[in-house]
Amino acid sequence: MSGRGTRGAYRKEDRVQLPAELQKELVEKAAARYGNCQELAKHLNIPKSSTHYYRIGRLTMPVSVLEEMLRIANDEDLRERIETRGITKDRSWATEYAQDVFREMCREKVRLPTKDELQRDNELRRKAAAIVSYMLAEGSVWLQKREFGEHAANVTFGAHESDLYDHFRTLCREVFNYDIGPPQSPGNGAHAIRGFIYSRFVCEWLVHNGVTPGEKSSKHLRLPSWVRECEDTDTLIAAVQPWCDGEGCATTCANPADVRFALSQSRHTDLNVGDIPSSLAKNESRSVGLEEIKRLEVHGIPAIDYLNAFCKSMVFDDVTNLIRKLGFKPKKHISSLRLKDDGFWSCVWMIRFSPSETQELVRRRIIIQENKVGKITKASTYKSKHLYI
Repeated sequence: MSGRGTRGAYRKEDRVQLPAELQKELVEKAAARYGNCQELAKHLNIPKSSTHYYRIGRLTMPVSVLEEMLRIANDEDLRERIETRGITKDRSWATEYAQDVFREMCREKVRLPTKDELQRDNELRRKAAAIVSYMLAEGSVWLQKREFGEHAANVTFGAHESDLYDHFRTLCREVFNYDIGPPQSPGNGAHAIRGFIYSRFVCEWLVHNGVTPGEKSSKHLRLPSWVRECEDTDTLIAAVQPWCDGEGCATTCANPADVRFALSQSRHTDLNVGDIPSSLAKNESRSVGLEEIKRLEVHGIPAIDYLNAFCKSMVFDDVTNLIRKLGFKPKKHISSLRLKDDGFWSCVWMIRFSPSETQELVRRRIIIQENKVGKITKASTYKSKHLYI
């Protein structure tokens, strides 16, 4: 006798489509001969789950299973009704139908918040806003199975940012009922940790909410409207925090007590080495500073005006607006141009905070990453010790 495997639900043969109540009647009458559905499954040599799905109408029956159940039930009236109302479907339909059922079963395992839920449920909205920001700042969505249009996603943190990884993992469990699992190594020698989302439905939700698949720096990304237009302070903080922790850097000035915080993000441009000579990028980072940019022209206009007009990061503008809604007054400007390996220039945008606002970011838990918090708190402690009245 052959093993059960998938010989029930996904058996490769024609199917018979029946009304749900009629199919249920057939399964129950056949099962009555053996005591229950589990014993019927053993007799038919199919998984007991298949028998259950036949009974509730989730799956259609293979012709051979249907004939065997009719023989077991031994009910001529039932046979006549099934022959009258049954519709035979070929293998290709059966395969596609089984795939649809499997997809729906996977969809039921995760939670996909609707816009209405996000507007009504403050806690859910705050957590979902943080997930979207984490993905826009530190993650990406990519095509996993081209033939089925299925996407997957990953999020990457520095190896020292395990606290952020745990935070993101907890958010995914609480919002999607999906666990990304423990951190993994990228496998390319990078000093980083990475998590993956293999649920196509969670990925579709992310795409629908602004996380465009593929290389992000070349896309016109935006935060979703339910984040941009929100007036709830905690939602704004939840949406800004991943950007501060993921794209932020705390730097010490000449005075150890003054720590300044800045966010940076690259935006690809259509300017190449023919527009701006590569010889201008002389340092190791292959970058051109702001003062040099101000002296350049491209296409007959000042380079700084061209970049401001055509190379803005829309999502960075959204983040800046949220920060200003929270009462901060950061300065947003172009920091530099960096030469990429493909010969095109990338525009680096920066949002800078004053030392006092940097301290306020920590106090309001807009920065939560342990290393950054420690550096900023240390500066505050130093300032307190050396303050003379």
